[in-house]
Amino acid sequence: MSEDFDAVAAAKELDDILGEAGTDAGYARGLEREVEELTALVAKQAAELRAANQRADAAHAEIEAVGKRLTNAAKKDLEQRTRKFLEGFLPVLDDLDRGVVAARKVAESADVVEGLELVRRSFLSRLGQYGVTHAPALGLPFDPQRHEAIALVPVRSPAQHGRVVDVMREGYLIGDETLRPAGVAVGKSH
Repeated sequence: MSEDFDAVAAAKELDDILGEAGTDAGYARGLEREVEELTALVAKQAAELRAANQRADAAHAEIEAVGKRLTNAAKKDLEQRTRKFLEGFLPVLDDLDRGVVAARKVAESADVVEGLELVRRSFLSRLGQYGVTHAPALGLPFDPQRHEAIALVPVRSPAQHGRVVDVMREGYLIGDETLRPAGVAVGKSH
């Protein structure tokens, strides 16, 4: 139905035509009422259709939002599980470090030291493929986001105050975030 259609004018025109032909004017008014009722019904149905479309659009938007939330939650869960998994390998790396230190104390174990260092480099390289990197701490200012203070150590130089003076457990990053903080001794001047 065209928006330019005027039901009342059309009914009047019909009434005029029928009046000229000598037909009953009451019949024309009845038709006019029916046209008005039908026009009102069409307008009501159009409004209901617009409301239904708005509800459908809102439901579609909510479905998309839920999908995004679920995707983000799944991604976050996978990242947390991956972090835990990779963090589980760090004690093995600590054991390799202790093995290298112990083997260096024995003069005849140069081949063992070389083999352990090769395994350690390979292990670090493999972890690096997943974004894990060593986070050096020695000599740096203490950072509670990157370091875990295990001990306070008296230092003579005020320049060493608040700095990492010893590393008991190496720290590692995954991307820019701390995977495991370094266990450190922090200098404290008197």
